[in-house]
Amino acid sequence: MTIKETALTFQVDGNRLLGIIHKPDQPATKTGLLIVVGGPQYRVGAHRQYIHLARHAAKKGIPVMRFDYRGVGDSEGEYPGFEHVRPDIHAATDNFQKQCPQLEDVVIWGLCEGASAILLGGCDHKSVKKIILVNPWVRTESGHAKAMVKYYYLERLKDPEFWKKIFSGNFGLFASVKDFFKNLRGSIDKKTSPSPQNHLPFPERMLEGIKQFNGQSLLIQSGKDLTAREFDALIKSSAEWKRVTSQKSFTRIDLKECDHTFSSETERVKVAEVTSEWILSNGK
Repeated sequence: MTIKETALTFQVDGNRLLGIIHKPDQPATKTGLLIVVGGPQYRVGAHRQYIHLARHAAKKGIPVMRFDYRGVGDSEGEYPGFEHVRPDIHAATDNFQKQCPQLEDVVIWGLCEGASAILLGGCDHKSVKKIILVNPWVRTESGHAKAMVKYYYLERLKDPEFWKKIFSGNFGLFASVKDFFKNLRGSIDKKTSPSPQNHLPFPERMLEGIKQFNGQSLLIQSGKDLTAREFDALIKSSAEWKRVTSQKSFTRIDLKECDHTFSSETERVKVAEVTSEWILSNGK
């Protein structure tokens, strides 16, 4: 199969954004894959992950587009933050379909803040019928503290190297104990007054986004990632998150040996395979 990689530009609020389309000459599906980045990263990604993902999917016959947000990489403007990139995602979706008119729908793939951005408005585009959320970012001060207490410190107690450091004297015991109690205090929920919908914490707005999304969702969680554990803790603490993630339209895959950014070649291949297989098995 021959893959053609083409650069394009498109406009958002008077700013020119850059994207790359990976177009197979023999598409296997009428669903396209739009990769959105996490945070102020550009279209290549950590460890060139997004290039790897795009090329792997294209070889499977899936048209792919990756792009730079405003103010990131080679795109003009100022980066508005992951909570405000809905216009960028929508414009990218429109131009992806213009370049690949055979596409009937689009699946958006996002890691970390990219996954959060999908639920904060990216998935309400009429052509987006599927979303793939990878280690979604839901960090708040309280949520991070809970995850540290529940997962980080427990794992440290199981680590032989941790005990070697203690008995060898090469361990800052006082600082670690102080840090533990700081996180323990932070993990205790504090009562707050209700806020208007548009001023709710972004994890609550993410919940509203996925509740309103009528398509299919895939959640990919890395086993060696505190960000993923924070999202798990959020699901466990919320009846609404539990309800949404238990629906038939919601699929979960755990990659136990992977870290947050899939930093090894083995991990990059694994997440790319899982992504392509899910799209092709749920595509047209």
